[in-house]
Parts: sequence; structure tokens; C-alpha cells
Amino acid sequence: MSRPHSRAGAALGPAIRAGALALLLAGFPLVASAETLVLQLPGEPQFEFAGYYAALWQGFYRDAGLDVEIKPPEVKGGPAKLGTPGAGPLDPVREVAEGRAQFATGSMSLVVRAGQGQPLLLLAPVFQRSGAAVYYRADHPFSSPGALLKAKLGRPPPSNILDGELMTALHAEGIDPDKVHSSVVEPSRAVAAIADNTVDAVVGSPWDLPWQARQRGLALKSFELGDYRVEFYGDTLFTSRHFASAAPDTVRRFREASIRGWEYAFQHAADIASRIAAEPNAATAGGDASGFARYQSEVARSLARYPDVPVGQSNPDRWRRIEDSLVASGAMRHAIEPAAFIYTAEPGNQPWRDPRISYGLAGLAGIVVGALGLAAFRHGRRVRPPRPLPALDLNPALSALERRIRRQLRGKTEFRLSLSPDLWPCHADASAVARLVLDLAVAAAADLRKAGHLIVGTRNHPIDDARAGEIEGARAGDYVRVTVRDDGPGLADPALAQVLDPKRSAKPAIAKAARRVRPLGGLCRVESAEGVGTAVHLYFPRALDGRPDAEPDAAEPSSLKAAE
Repeated sequence: MSRPHSRAGAALGPAIRAGALALLLAGFPLVASAETLVLQLPGEPQFEFAGYYAALWQGFYRDAGLDVEIKPPEVKGGPAKLGTPGAGPLDPVREVAEGRAQFATGSMSLVVRAGQGQPLLLLAPVFQRSGAAVYYRADHPFSSPGALLKAKLGRPPPSNILDGELMTALHAEGIDPDKVHSSVVEPSRAVAAIADNTVDAVVGSPWDLPWQARQRGLALKSFELGDYRVEFYGDTLFTSRHFASAAPDTVRRFREASIRGWEYAFQHAADIASRIAAEPNAATAGGDASGFARYQSEVARSLARYPDVPVGQSNPDRWRRIEDSLVASGAMRHAIEPAAFIYTAEPGNQPWRDPRISYGLAGLAGIVVGALGLAAFRHGRRVRPPRPLPALDLNPALSALERRIRRQLRGKTEFRLSLSPDLWPCHADASAVARLVLDLAVAAAADLRKAGHLIVGTRNHPIDDARAGEIEGARAGDYVRVTVRDDGPGLADPALAQVLDPKRSAKPAIAKAARRVRPLGGLCRVESAEGVGTAVHLYFPRALDGRPDAEPDAAEPSSLKAAE
């Protein structure tokens, strides 16, 4: 069964109503009159929301002078359980927009809703990655988006952001979604659909699907959708622009206390997990509440990248690229400037505080709002090109990888970092480059001898006209080079010649890296020789931001042969 043909049409009516609501709300700011602030959660008590409970239980909200009530979704007879028949989905955006809550949490669907004219202000993405993945039976070879063309895929309903995440990954890989044999599977039925072979693979969330599979004794493998396009943020704390304009100090204090709560939850995960499990109506996802809370505490730490990344860190350029990917895949009709819906505490840089701008954006977006789907993309609508990547120093991102790489190697390989102290700034996505390097390092270590050596290094690297002709896609100029070098068995000339070919490469991780570096504006070059080892070089254009030039790296002695 192909995906529903009425998706775009079905979404049009609600989208127009959303636009009308945005126009109405633009003229009538909603500010809570009650002293108690309400935080609306989209699910029952679970570690996915641990930081907010911790902030309440530890008195962080009270210390900030705030009286806060945390509300899970409710249905007749009490709080809703996930998958409760007839419960109906609670919409945190509507709860905030209509004044029943001042704060709430949501997924990347918030970006779509902001593009539809909802006056939202995203305060803090607690989780640096959504973790959305395709899960499949361990005995099936569906380890990449391209492999899904041979699978029966279970997809969430089109209104679920997980489906939007799938669409962006397929689009980024140049795969026509209509050629994927798929059917709609409700998230609560995903594991059962794989277990009974209704489908070969499903799109799901790490918050519950792997746990449910484990409870059934079902062995699954997965690949993350974020590996194939810009990585989406996970759960994000938000409010309305109107409330933030009327009570900016309250918003600031609530945000700070919530972040403090998350830091406490990560540092005292076992205690907070136990207390959440003891809450009435705590989530179980088909198993025991205590075990599920402990499982989610590990997921939370991984998705937040804690403690490597500060809780709530937000990158405006990354938000832009998330928007671009949603627009390109057809999940959004148009993008708006992140400054209009992303919170910043810097004075003088808050356009969402200016009613003329925020109301105007809401009205304009409400008028031009379109269907949530792929119709525009399939009919050849022109998509604006991606914005340029920011200028940054890659050394901090690679330094932060050292512990993770050593943990993966487990002492079997000697590893060192060789980072240039005067590295030029370059145009790159630090998190995406870090993931590429981590994958390359782990793959290289797997091929090493028992006493092998692995080096990750950075250098300033000018490329002249002669060298540019030897590297596919290169132009003469200054680059920052990131190298993953090993002294493993290396490749013979025939294998080196096809190392970047995904279908014939003897080192699939290198072929994958070469493919993934191109959307980041980077280049890839591989050197290898039998008995000497392999070096994978990733090049990123230097950002000319006024910093003084550094000396380029000296030529390195090497007997490796190259493949571009």
C-alpha cells in the first residue's frame, strides 16, 4: 500500500483554520490572570519530562518566585494514558494559545506550527537530537533509507512529526516517498506490527519503542534519520510570544528554573526516576514503571548530550536548516526567520517582543499557510537554497569527542588527538562533523591490528589550482582539514579506486561519510596503501572573518596513494 493520496487535501482545512486562529490571536494577546503558572505536558509522568518535575520537587520554581502546576493530559476519569482508546490527542499548542497553560513542551512540529502563524516562542530545546529512527528486525537488511525501497514500511500518521522526519531524510537522500511501499501504523501498534510481520520496519521514537520491543523479547536494529539530514532537536520548552511580551521576567525565571531542574535530574537520575515511577498514572509503556523510568533516564542523557552540551543550548542557524529541510520536503509551506520564534535573553535582539513584528508575522503566515504534506514538492515548487553554514572553530567539537572515541575503542587501540592550535574558522556544522568523525574512527578501529594506532587531527590546508583538479568538487582556496588516520592493513589500488562508491566500497563507512559531507559544503579525499594504513580527509571552506592567517600545515610524509 502506498502512502495516503489525500494527505495534502486532508491537511488543508485544519491548516486554514489554524491560519484564521493565528489572525485572531494576533489581535488579542492572551496573558494568564491567575497567579499559578501551568506547564502542560503532552504525556503522563515519565523521565522524558523529568527536569520539570525535579524543578518542582526540589523547589527551584519556588526559589524563582513562581507557583507552578504541572499538568499531564487529562481525559474523563483522570489523567490520560498513552494509547487510551477514545482519549483523543491533547494539543499543547492550543492549551498555550487559549490561555489554559502558559508553558508547554513539544516536538519539532512546533516549527511547522510557527510557520503556520501560531505565535510561539521556543524557549529551550532540552534534547539536542530527536533520536527518531527506523527500526527493523535484526535479521533484515534495512540499514539505510535506500534499503527501505525493498521493505514494507510502517509509517506514523501524516500529522505525526515522526512522519515529517522520515520525509526530510528521504528527500535528503533523493528517494521518492511514493516508491516506498508503506502503510500507516499508529505508534502504539508499531512493535506489534513488526512482531506479527505486518511490516518489515517502522518509524519510531527511542523514548518507548526499543523498550516495548525488549519487553516482547523482539530483537531490533535501527538507523537514525538524523544521520541523513540536519539533525532535529528533540522535546522543546515553549510559550506564546504574547505571554513573553507581557511577562518577560517570568519567562526568564521559568526557563532558568526548568534548566536547573534538568541539570539536577541528570545528576540524580536514579532518585528522580524512582520518584517519577511512584507517581500516580506514571508511564509504563507495557512494562514496569520503575524499569521504564530507568530506561528513559539513559535515553534522556543521550539525546541531551549531557554533560557535553549545556542544557537548552539553541543554535539559530541549525533552526534555519531544520526549516529548510522541512520546506524542501514539503512538510512546511514556507520558512520564517528563527529570530521570530526562538528565545534569546540578549537585550535588543528580540523581534518577538515587538507587537508590530510578531503580529505581522502571525497574520502573514496565517494568510499563506498551506497543507502539511509533500504536494508542493511533488509539483515542482521552487525551494529557496539552504542558508550558508556558520563560521566556527571545529577543535572544541572534536575535543569533546575524545572520551566517546576512547570509550568505543575500550583500550584496544592507541588513540590521540592532533589539533592545530591556530585553526582557521570554517563553514561547517560542528555536531554533524563530530558524528562523521566518530563514525569514521569507530569503523577504522574495527579494522585495526591488535596494537593499532588511530589519530584524529585538524590542519589549515590551502588548495591550489593543481590540487583542486584532483579533488571532486574542489575550488582553489583555503580549507580546514579534518583527518582520521589509521595504520591498519590499508587498501590495494583496485579497492582504493572504488572506496567512495557506496555499492562497491570495501569501507562502507568512508563511502557514507563522503556522501554525507557534501550537503555540509565539505569535500572528501582518501589516501591508502597496503601495509601502511588509511587516511580520510574532510575539507571545509575557510571562513574569512577577519582573524589573522595561520601558517598552513607542512607537507606530511606519507606513502599513501589517494582516491578522490
